[in-house]
Amino acid sequence: MMASRPMLRSACSRLANGFENVWGGRTYASSSASWASSSGEARESTHHPNDDCPNDGRADGSEASTSASSSSSSSSTRELYPGHVPLTMLQKSLLSVAAGVGAVAFPQRADLVGAVGETTGWWALRRMRDRMRRDPTGRDILARRPRITDEFLERCHELPAETFGGAYARFMGTRKFNPNDRPPVRFVDDVELAYVATRSREVHDLWHVLFQCPTTVQGELALKALEFAQTGLPMAALGAAFAPIRLDVEKRRFLFHEMYPWARRAGARAADLMCLDYEGEIGTDLQELRHKWRITPAPQPPKKADKSK
Repeated sequence: MMASRPMLRSACSRLANGFENVWGGRTYASSSASWASSSGEARESTHHPNDDCPNDGRADGSEASTSASSSSSSSSTRELYPGHVPLTMLQKSLLSVAAGVGAVAFPQRADLVGAVGETTGWWALRRMRDRMRRDPTGRDILARRPRITDEFLERCHELPAETFGGAYARFMGTRKFNPNDRPPVRFVDDVELAYVATRSREVHDLWHVLFQCPTTVQGELALKALEFAQTGLPMAALGAAFAPIRLDVEKRRFLFHEMYPWARRAGARAADLMCLDYEGEIGTDLQELRHKWRITPAPQPPKKADKSK
């Protein structure tokens, strides 16, 4: 039985990698090279939808957005933004299943997690986008399309430790995280929704800082549950539901009895996390910002359960 687990994990990895290589790899590589020639930042270009974003349809109301979304959700054969991989519904279904199996077996594979989120989250992304359009700050974010990049992190490094930006810089530095390391959005067939998906992906580490949520398996799953409470993205719910099987009994008990109830309450209490001007608040005191945005920090695990961290 013990020998079968590595074999299953290996099979899952090969299956998911096969789909990624067939429907993601070639376009991703060509897009990277194309963007590198124009801006010198290949990695950034692969998930930078706003360079080819049409302006029409942003402020034309929900009726126009619905028709545009409906047409773009059908099978498409043209690239809508750098790095976009157009897929048929059948291809998306197969990719979501394969990547989903791989994501459960290898939750550290952000590309697989992202692929499942993009191929299953169309309606959730539309609802998120519509909420942003109705909110003044959200509309401004959709208009400007700011990005959380290395440049943003460098600005945060210059700020005092007690500020939001200073805490974010310390969080990223101690873990050797890089904002540009997040995989690009590739499978969303709408330019504006692709930015919404990108935004939710890029602010994830900022949520860790705001909610004081650790980067352990427990912390990541709890933040996924909070993300589902806020965004309704199916992948967040799937991760929170199935990934706990990787935890031992004690950690799983803490997750279900403490972290998940906190995530539900904190997600309902907090301001809409997609409609917040994170970039404009990096110089604000972190505690003041938590109060302003109704942020409830996560419960900390018992020391005994935290030894393997």
